Amino acid sequence: MALNVTVTNPTAAGSLTVYPGTGLVPGTSTVFFAAGRTRANNATIGLVGGTVTVADRQESGTVDLIVDVSGYYR
Repeated sequence: MALNVTVTNPTAAGSLTVYPGTGLVPGTSTVFFAAGRTRANNATIGLVGGTVTVADRQESGTVDLIVDVSGYYR
C-alpha cells in the first residue's frame, strides 16, 4: 500500500520504521526527525497477514504519528 507517514510534536530526536507484518524490525528507517520538528515521508509497504507495524526508535520522549493511506495494490 502507498502511505504518507508524518511525525509531529516529537519531544526528542529519533526515527520511525514502518514495515510489513510483525517480524524483526528492518535496519532501515522510514522517517527521521529532530525534537520539535514535523517531518513526513512517502512509503510503499506490503502487508503480511493484513498487518503493518511501526517501530519507534527514540531513546526517550514521545512523538505523534499520522499515517495516511493513499492507495493499495492488488
